[in-house]
Amino acid sequence: MSGTGGADIVHGAGIPSPRWWRRYRDIPLIVLAILSIAAAVVGWVTQYRLDTAAAAPAAVAPTPGVTGDPVGACRPALAAPESEPWIGDDSAAAATWAANAALLEDPVVLGRDGWAFYNDQIEENFSQAVGRRYLTVSEVSAWHDYFSTLEAALAEQDIELSIQISPSATSVYPEQLPEWTDGIVGSTPLDQFLAASPDLPIVDFRHDLREAAESDAVYTPVNSHWTDFGGAVAWQTYAACHDASYPDAEPLWAPAVDGVESTRIYNEYAAYDVPDVEPAWTVPVFAEPFVDVEVTAADGATTTADGGEQVSLDMLPASTSTAEAKSDRTALILRDSMGNALTPFWGQAFAETWQIQHRYDDWSNPPNYRALVDEHQPDVVIVQLAERHLVNAPAVGVGTGY
Repeated sequence: MSGTGGADIVHGAGIPSPRWWRRYRDIPLIVLAILSIAAAVVGWVTQYRLDTAAAAPAAVAPTPGVTGDPVGACRPALAAPESEPWIGDDSAAAATWAANAALLEDPVVLGRDGWAFYNDQIEENFSQAVGRRYLTVSEVSAWHDYFSTLEAALAEQDIELSIQISPSATSVYPEQLPEWTDGIVGSTPLDQFLAASPDLPIVDFRHDLREAAESDAVYTPVNSHWTDFGGAVAWQTYAACHDASYPDAEPLWAPAVDGVESTRIYNEYAAYDVPDVEPAWTVPVFAEPFVDVEVTAADGATTTADGGEQVSLDMLPASTSTAEAKSDRTALILRDSMGNALTPFWGQAFAETWQIQHRYDDWSNPPNYRALVDEHQPDVVIVQLAERHLVNAPAVGVGTGY
């Protein structure tokens, strides 16, 4: 029996520490605290650098070594801006912007020759037009990851993907921007998205639209949408892109245009006291007639429509069925109002289409591509989105359903 009355002694319990140890006994805790602080500082600095890099402007030219070989027909070359006043040192550009603040007070900004453009209340539209609102590395990465995930999933099902960016009027008629913007116009979010995505099947319409605009209007001064003729030019670009990308497939139908007619002036900015101005809305004259299309609108009503009629955005979700279509292929189309002018071509080229508004303007109800593909089993998925939507990059956690 021990001198403790029989209780077992726990080693070291109740035994006083030697005097010499007392002055050192807190050293391990001090060392641990120092190491913890050092680790926290390193972590904070690392995260700060990562956050800073993610918030930096995205590149406007492809990164060397990035894989991808975009077909020239899909992205015809455009001359780069003479400078990058916003992505580089923006002090002079910012001073010019501030000096013209009085011209930026209204919802619409007036350009040359009666042209008008939405101001920044709509997706920072005018700041995008001059490059003041650019995409960050984080935003470009979010878009790229979103669409690369979709492309890979569709490829596994042998489904084509085409991403079609409908440019803003300022990207086709930059010469119509206000005179005071001369010298402060740089690359746009579309340039950055293209630079970061050489591996994605993106169609860039700007080159062909600019060429067509030399003879006929593809946008008008008082409307943010391309004209019917502008839509026809865009369809021809897509057809050329498709045929170059899939040389072994059946060529995509594209009707010959015999001429262009001017109709009336559709003034989208009339409510802001912007006066009507020529040129008027242009409509193509085709060499062949369009066949009738069965259109089922959101209310469930099905009507037989002339093939040249448009399926407007307010009819969505809508579907079309064309007995005498140019192919037996089907298309799932996620679109916005810029798709109106393309709907006659979709209805003629595809035996069936399913058209749905993507809501990339606010992500209030993002599309679930997996569910839509499972439901419709399309041969091709077309994502048509207006250029100005690019500033609304997918948030963390928002995906395609795949």
